[in-house]
Amino acid sequence: MKPVFWILFVFGAAAVLDFGLMRAETPEEWDRIGEEELRKALEVKLNTKKAKNIIFFLGDGMGISTLTAGRIYKGQQHGHNGEEGSLVFEEFPHMGLAKTYNDNYQTPDSAGTATAYFCGQKAAMGVIGVDSTVRLGDCNSATKDHAITSILEWAQDAGKATGLVTTTRITHATPAATYAHSPDRDWEADADVPAEDRRQCADIAKQMIDNNPGRRANVIFGGGLRKFTPNNELSASGSGKKGYRLDGQNLFRKWKTHKIADGLGDKAHSITTRDQLSALTPENTDYVLGLFSDDHLEYELKRNRTSRSQPSLTEMTRKAIELLSKHEQGFFLAVEGGRIDHAHHDGKAKLSLHELLEFDNAISNALKMVPLEDTLIVVTADHSHTLNIVGYPERGNSILKLAGKDKSRLPYTTLSYANGPGAITQLPRRDLTHVDTEHEDFQQEALISLSSESHGGEDVAIYARGPFAHLFHTLHEQNYIAHAMDYAGCYRKRSGAHCKVTDDVEEELEQNIDSNYRRHGR
Repeated sequence: MKPVFWILFVFGAAAVLDFGLMRAETPEEWDRIGEEELRKALEVKLNTKKAKNIIFFLGDGMGISTLTAGRIYKGQQHGHNGEEGSLVFEEFPHMGLAKTYNDNYQTPDSAGTATAYFCGQKAAMGVIGVDSTVRLGDCNSATKDHAITSILEWAQDAGKATGLVTTTRITHATPAATYAHSPDRDWEADADVPAEDRRQCADIAKQMIDNNPGRRANVIFGGGLRKFTPNNELSASGSGKKGYRLDGQNLFRKWKTHKIADGLGDKAHSITTRDQLSALTPENTDYVLGLFSDDHLEYELKRNRTSRSQPSLTEMTRKAIELLSKHEQGFFLAVEGGRIDHAHHDGKAKLSLHELLEFDNAISNALKMVPLEDTLIVVTADHSHTLNIVGYPERGNSILKLAGKDKSRLPYTTLSYANGPGAITQLPRRDLTHVDTEHEDFQQEALISLSSESHGGEDVAIYARGPFAHLFHTLHEQNYIAHAMDYAGCYRKRSGAHCKVTDDVEEELEQNIDSNYRRHGR
C-alpha cells in the first residue's frame, strides 16, 4: 500500500477523533468521566436561603424520549456524536420525576396538568384553575367556590413582581392556568363559549384583562391577538384578519385603559412587534402586554424566514427578566416552550427538537441574568408524547436519519411515533431510502393512524437549581411542584426558618403590594 494512502488514512482518523465524530472513549477516559461526575455529586451543597426570585420553565410535551433525542440533536448541530452531551438544564444538581395523570384520565392534557403544577391541586382533563369537582364543559359546576388560586397570585400577594412568557396563545391551556378559572380550556374568547354559558362563565381572555392575577401581572408575552379583538375589527398584528370576539370589546386596548384608570398608564405598554419589545427598558416599563401573533408564534426553525417581526422565546425571556429584575422584592416568572408539543402532535420531530433547543437556549440565557444563589429555577414538562427512539443506529448517526431495515428490507427512521398523522396505512411501507428524513416538515412514521399524535402517560423529569432545589428529589405527584416553589419563595407557606423576617420588613413588604390594585380589590 502506498505511503501517501497511510498518510491520508492517519490524518483522516486523527481528524475524526479531534472533532468527536464516531469517537470511542478509551477505558481511561471513562474512568475520568466517572470520577468527574462523582466529584460534582460530592460537592453539591444544599441551599436553604429564601428564594427571592423563582423562574419556572415548562417544556410542553417535553417527555424523556424528547429530552434524549434533543440532547443528541443539539450535539450533532455542533458537529459531535451527540449522545455524550447534555441540555443546559440537565446539568442542574437536583432532579426528580412527576406523575402526570389527571384527576380523571390516565394520560393527561395540558389544562389539568397546568392546574396541578401552578395551583397545587390535580384536576380533570380540560379544565383550568378549578378543583377536581368540576368537569369539562360544565359551566354550572364551575362556581366561584370551586375556583382555586395559582402561584402567580400567591407571588403577587407576597409582594413579588410577576410575568408570563409563552410561544403559544397567551390564552392557551398552560399560561391560562396561572390566571383563569374555566370548565373548558377551549373557551379562550367569548365566541368559543356556548351562548347559554356566556353570562355565567367568562372567557379566558376576558379574565386575563379584567381579573386578578392577570390584571396585576407586570409582564405578559405570547400570541393570540384575535382572541382579544372583536369580529368587526382588524387585529393589531397587521395581518389583515378580524378578531373572534362577539361582545364588541377590544381587550387589547382595554388593558391599557385599565392601566390609565389605575394611575399606571405612563409606564404601561401594549406591543405587537419584536422591535417594540427591544425598545422596552426597565426605566420606562412597569407593565407590558406583548401579543406578537394572531395565533401561536411561528416555529423557531421557520420564524426568521416567515415571521421576522415575532421575537424568539429567548428574546422574550431575556426581556422579561430584564424588566422584572428591577423589583427589589424579587419576582416570579413562568416561561413556556409551548410548541415542542404542537410539532409532536403534527408528527414532525425535527420541528419539535428545534423548539426544544430554543427552550434550552432561553434557560441558558436566563442563568446568565439572575443571581443564582437566591433564584430558584425549575424546569419540567406537563406530559410526554408517543415519540420512540428505536432500532440499533450506530453512535453518532443523525437522530433524524435511518436506523436500520425491517423484515422486508425497507429502511426505517430512528425516531417514530406510536400514533399520529404519519401512520402506515398500507403494506409494504414506503421506501425511505431516498427520502429527506431530515427535512423540517418530514412526518415520522407512526403505528396507529390519528389526525393528531397523542400525549404519552409516563412520568416527566423535574430539574432544579437554587434555593430549596433539593425539594425535587424523588417521584412526586405533579401538584407537589407548586407546593415546593411556594415553600421556597415564602409566598403562602411562611413556616420555615428561611421565611422569618422582622415585623418592620414584613410591613414594608405588604406596603409594596400595589396599593391601587389593593384599594380597588382587583
